[in-house]
Amino acid sequence: MRLRHFLFLLLPFAALLLPSSLEVAHASINENIRGLASSSRGYISFNCLDDDFAGRFPFTFPFRFNVPPCSFSQHGVNLNSDNTFSGLAWNPVLGFIDFGSTSTPAAPNYDFNVNCQQPCNASNNCIACYNDENERVFGWAYVIGTDEWIELNSAIMPETTMTNYLTPQPGIFSGYASSSFGAIMFNCANNGSCGTFDHKVYLWKLDLKKMSAPNWSFSDACSQGARRVTFKWWRRGGIQTAYRVVVNTTNSTSSPVYDSGQIAGFASQLVCPGPNCSFQPAYGTSYYWWLQLWDENNQPTELFPFDTNTFGVLTDNIAANSVNNPVDPHLTFTNYKHEFPTPYFSWSPTEIIVGSSTDFVSNSRYYTVASPNSNPQLCVDGVCQFWWQVSDGAAYISQATQSTTTIVFINKNPKSVSLQITDPDLYTCSTSSPVLTINFQLPLWREVKAE
Repeated sequence: MRLRHFLFLLLPFAALLLPSSLEVAHASINENIRGLASSSRGYISFNCLDDDFAGRFPFTFPFRFNVPPCSFSQHGVNLNSDNTFSGLAWNPVLGFIDFGSTSTPAAPNYDFNVNCQQPCNASNNCIACYNDENERVFGWAYVIGTDEWIELNSAIMPETTMTNYLTPQPGIFSGYASSSFGAIMFNCANNGSCGTFDHKVYLWKLDLKKMSAPNWSFSDACSQGARRVTFKWWRRGGIQTAYRVVVNTTNSTSSPVYDSGQIAGFASQLVCPGPNCSFQPAYGTSYYWWLQLWDENNQPTELFPFDTNTFGVLTDNIAANSVNNPVDPHLTFTNYKHEFPTPYFSWSPTEIIVGSSTDFVSNSRYYTVASPNSNPQLCVDGVCQFWWQVSDGAAYISQATQSTTTIVFINKNPKSVSLQITDPDLYTCSTSSPVLTINFQLPLWREVKAE
């Protein structure tokens, strides 16, 4: 028995004698996954920063020893930007576990690639992937020393998952994988064993999944003005304790038009102008912007540039972005040219009768590039577009696309009338009347002499 234990003890050191091809194991600081998964063979380390296995073997040694992290194995697993896995995990009994093997398992259910958002197959050394829409982990990992396979999308429930960027704590793995030596648990919360040893697998680096701007819709511009922007971002993993937003009219962080400086907090957006932001975009101007984050150790990330070719998402005023900045439209967001139109209308007679005609007249205004927020012009037919509607549709509208129309209501149910205005630059706003009181015409009464 002791001899067998001693042989198991030698396994970690035997790993040093593995073929030279394994020397490409990535350094721990370059890989974004950390933590420990548990199995009948002991804990599986996903990063050598976590591979101090003293006392964590599935058997007992006659003497105590300690293996300092990364002392003999620079291993780590990485979730790549295309949601494929790569790199090596480690177990003191099994040795290296490859998440990017050039081999493929000889199994009838080897079909994980159909569940991936990016192509994942043996030709690109992809045997495991993550789908951030359903938060599932699919595919396989290869135990090199024993020629065994670990199935990540196994039938054991709950299945292997990782919380995505839309959750408050992204990048946390949970669930089970399966193997010939039993289930592998990615999070102690699965069976309530965290009180014994709080372990899990997780994305540990503070990294971004997505940035977006200007996040200022037509309805926002109609109600709160056109000179606004909301910078938004979503983390892929890690803990954020502070953030910084830099804005400029040129593709340089030097001499920016706005620099928020380090703002403490877990916020995932910055509204400008707002309580934490003095920046107000100018009319019809294209802007570049960058984001920097700080982790729980107050260590900053790089300045991430907004770039729709990578993880930037342009929202609102999309067409104008390309027209106004044809050189770098994928690096910029563009503000609206001027304020949005102000819809307004009146009607007569004010006492509305079922079956009678009621005249509705627009008195709406719009703005121009020459006068972006002053001297509004009257919206007239041929300049602005009009669209009249009745809330329940129970009416006849004579000219729904003209500045003046006549509406005949066909019942007395409470309803409202709305008018949508579109100016020459295709900026659109709407307004509605209060709920209208509609009456029947009272009959004419006359006295009739009794016979």
